[in-house]
Amino acid sequence: MKLNNELLKTLTVLYVEDDLLLKETLGRVLKRRFATVYEAKDGNEGFEIYRAHKDDIDIVITDVEMTGMSGLALIDKILEINEFQQIIITTGYNDKHHMSDKVCQNIKKPIHIDQLLESILFCVGKTGGNSN
Repeated sequence: MKLNNELLKTLTVLYVEDDLLLKETLGRVLKRRFATVYEAKDGNEGFEIYRAHKDDIDIVITDVEMTGMSGLALIDKILEINEFQQIIITTGYNDKHHMSDKVCQNIKKPIHIDQLLESILFCVGKTGGNSN
């Protein structure tokens, strides 16, 4: 699959990850590829950012196991606001308790950037971008 870099540059991403090194590393990569990237250190901060920018966010990328609000709880709260919000889970676990059928994609860590970008394009293609 050839990546549509022009489409990527028009998208807004919310990235929620409590692993500081991973958040900084992947955050840098995302900021080079996307129009806007909001970063949150946990589910609580992620939800506050989502509420403030819900009309602009095309896709949410979230870890599952985090201090405070878990990624799964975050997903439920986001979907209460916008049932069509496209979400990708990133998880270090390979079991059904760390994945969800409510989201567009479940990606196992370590994250391969091309796989993540392809997943993002797939997910936003399902709605043509933000559905609001």
